[in-house]
Amino acid sequence: MHRDHHTICIDRVHPDETETLLNLYVDLFHDREPLTKCLGLSRERMIAVARSMYMANANPISRGFCWMARDGNAAMREIGFIACDDPAAESNQPVPENLTDHERERISALLALMEEIRRPGKKRIGSEADKCLHIAAVGVAPGYEGAGIATSLLQKALADATARGFTHAFSECTSIASRKCHEKIGFQSLHCVAVNKFSVNGAYPFSRSTLAICLLWKDLAKRAC
Repeated sequence: MHRDHHTICIDRVHPDETETLLNLYVDLFHDREPLTKCLGLSRERMIAVARSMYMANANPISRGFCWMARDGNAAMREIGFIACDDPAAESNQPVPENLTDHERERISALLALMEEIRRPGKKRIGSEADKCLHIAAVGVAPGYEGAGIATSLLQKALADATARGFTHAFSECTSIASRKCHEKIGFQSLHCVAVNKFSVNGAYPFSRSTLAICLLWKDLAKRAC
């Protein structure tokens, strides 16, 4: 279906809209996004984990690092979002305490996987805050894909980061479409990790996955061609 891009409005997420953002995130990612499927959490658990991250003090929403896209032709319905953070400033986000042993094991394995994926970038980032923006998640509702909304969300986040004095940005892409979207605006691949080959203490927690995650990096001082 053709979407009129001129009716799409992108606004910064206000702290009062946190619950709206979390529900949109889960609606778009649960049972759809490849890495989220690897984690295998129920919708309710996903909400719990997201709340622990985005309702804590100094969270990405309170720092103005999240935006939502709305459709002006559909009563300003929320149809997309981008959630970013500063990994140097927000590296100790709490995790819910009421997880099962299996859920805690999966989340711990995922965190270790993300650490491995980000290793080349961390060597460049260092530990200085307000330097490198992490694109944590970008989602667009079914029926709105291909209208340039994800690209607009990315451009909005990068423009804001540049204005704040950030010098770099990075993202983990779990699909070819996501990778192409990032590369379109100047991101370059640092490396890729085959999820099924990732091991923790001799075990392969995601051995059944066919997913490969690419770490993409952008120097904000350089313009896309």
